[in-house]
Order: sequence, then C-alpha cells, then structure tokens
Amino acid sequence: MSAEPSNGSDATAADIIAEIESLRGELTDLNGKWLRALADLDNFKKRVERDRSRWAQSAREEILLDVLEVVDNFERAVACEDPGSPPPDDPFRQGVELTLTHLVDVLEKHGVRPLVACGREFDPNLHEAVGHVESEEHESNQIVQEVRRGYTIGDRLLRCSRVTVAK
Repeated sequence: MSAEPSNGSDATAADIIAEIESLRGELTDLNGKWLRALADLDNFKKRVERDRSRWAQSAREEILLDVLEVVDNFERAVACEDPGSPPPDDPFRQGVELTLTHLVDVLEKHGVRPLVACGREFDPNLHEAVGHVESEEHESNQIVQEVRRGYTIGDRLLRCSRVTVAK
C-alpha cells in the first residue's frame, strides 16, 4: 500500500514539473514577444520623429523660398538706376533698403546664406546656366554674371544660382 501513494505522488510530481517547464517556455515566448513589441514601438517613435522633422524642414524651406522671391524683388528695386528712381537720401528708398537689410538678417539668423557665383567655375550642382557668352576676359566655363542669387541653408542647397557662363 505504501507503493501506491508514492506512484501517485510521482505521477503528480512529474505532471507538475512538466507543467512548470511548459509555463517557463510560454513565459520565454511571451517575454520575447514583449521585447520585440517594445523594440517595434521604439522604432516607430524614432520613425515618426524623423518624418516629423523632415516635414517641418520641408515646410520651412518652402516658406524660405517664398521669402527669397521677396528679397529678389527688393534687391531689384534697390539696384534700379532708372532716371525716375528716388535719390539715395530719399526716405522711401532708405525704407526699402532697411527692409531689404532686415530680411537678409532674418534669413541669416535662420542659417540661409547666399552663394558666391561670379568669377567661380560653373558647378551644375550649385548653378543653373541660363546663357553662354563669348568672353576674352574670362576662362571657359567661368561664371560671368549672376542672374538670380542662389542660397544654402546650413550645408544644403536651398536654391541654385542662375548664371551666365563664358564659352
């Protein structure tokens, strides 16, 4: 009779050990799934932040390109040497010049810098050739005139320069 309880308790002990091993395996699987889900969440957060940053940068560049068009117009107004244009000491002209200076300062504050093009060698990554001219004073492929100024923002090109190049 003493053999029966020990056989029954051995079978119960074996069942309990098997159940413990089964639960350990399940725990390991669930822990692995939890760690993967945590890593996926972290990757998702990073991807959303990266996308948000790119969208913000793109929106910022669009606005800056529009402001550059305004700067171009102010520069043309200041450079105008028409006989009917106001003299340098005219308050209206001075106001336009101050506005242009302020716009340029704001752009510089946001990391927008003009490209220097005249006298440099043509670089298709920075310049857009809108014309070619014969020139004995300039070497071939050298920029003779800047039609529209180009700008960088940080180390990236924001707007390329439109230039005339010597043949």
